[in-house]
Amino acid sequence: MATNIWFTEIFKDNQGFTLKASEILLKKQSKYQEILIFKNEHLGTVMALDGALMLSDLDEHMYHHALTSYGMQNLAPDLDLLNILVIGAGDGGIVRDLFKKYENRIHRVTMVEIDEEVIKASREFFPKVAAALDHARLDLRCEDALEFIENSLENHFDLVLCDSTDPVGFAAGLIEEDFYKKVKRTMKAHGIFCAQSGSPFFQKEELTKARTNLAKVFTETHTYYAPMLVYPGVIWSYTAAGEKILDKRNIDIAEFIN
Repeated sequence: MATNIWFTEIFKDNQGFTLKASEILLKKQSKYQEILIFKNEHLGTVMALDGALMLSDLDEHMYHHALTSYGMQNLAPDLDLLNILVIGAGDGGIVRDLFKKYENRIHRVTMVEIDEEVIKASREFFPKVAAALDHARLDLRCEDALEFIENSLENHFDLVLCDSTDPVGFAAGLIEEDFYKKVKRTMKAHGIFCAQSGSPFFQKEELTKARTNLAKVFTETHTYYAPMLVYPGVIWSYTAAGEKILDKRNIDIAEFIN
């Protein structure tokens, strides 16, 4: 339906980011969150979950590239037959980038997303982002990642990518020390964990907590930064952890500009 309304994400109760919604494509309440998808003249199709902007056609590649490429650049290049765990990532972009860029090195990707309705919405309204959700080497599970990790095999994953919403509500446990300990148990000795870790300007407490708890569990941690246009402050943080971070270089910003 055509509209002439404005969407505003209120952040920290003292600021907001406003976009004109030229058309509302979907608005529904799932078991876990409100899903809103709308059109914006400049950004294209936009997704918001519980009032927080997640991605748009214009910038989704920035987020997905930042998480996947940094994780992969910290695995030794001679490693193949990789087992990769993706936590969250219901839009499908992380999985798409993994298979598009590194398919010849991957044995299997396991993706655990709690909200099946987000996956369905992405398939319908972000088909290019969700393009690899039916890949033959993808094990797609709609369940709680915390429970999945609790019951997962030890020393199994080479890479764990955590693409979650902000750590509130059902995702609150994803920056706790106990969660990181359980993730580490599932990782091989050379394994790397990478997660989005919020705005370095407006979510300092969350970022500090994530880094502090990761440092209690892993030998090395490193935070790096990349742009994401619909996120507060535009510059977003990601934090990697493992027994050894092989490459601590930040990603060249030119890689995000198409």
